[in-house]
Amino acid sequence: MTIVRKSKSQIGKGSVNRAKVRGASESEIAAWKREEGVDDTQLGPARYVPSVDVRKVRERLGLSQEEFAHRYRLSLRTIQEWEQGRKQPSEAARVLLFAIARDPKALGRALRA
Repeated sequence: MTIVRKSKSQIGKGSVNRAKVRGASESEIAAWKREEGVDDTQLGPARYVPSVDVRKVRERLGLSQEEFAHRYRLSLRTIQEWEQGRKQPSEAARVLLFAIARDPKALGRALRA
């Protein structure tokens, strides 16, 4: 699915029928793009960055929020916001969290070097 950035005046207007989008063929999506004037030829390939449950990763490592933040050079406040669901990690942060979840020792060594 293409992400289209809208101006502030357009945000929140309209709605998305997610079932219709999920069931759409590539040709239907291409037709919708043409109708809406969407030109995504300059976009790179789509990439998937998995979400990571920060609290589960941190608890699995046996670290407090403060220890986790210090070890991986993150803001304590950011960790708190993520764990309490007030904010979501950015794409770059999700990559970092995914790496921590996969190999926390290697990432810890890399950050200490």
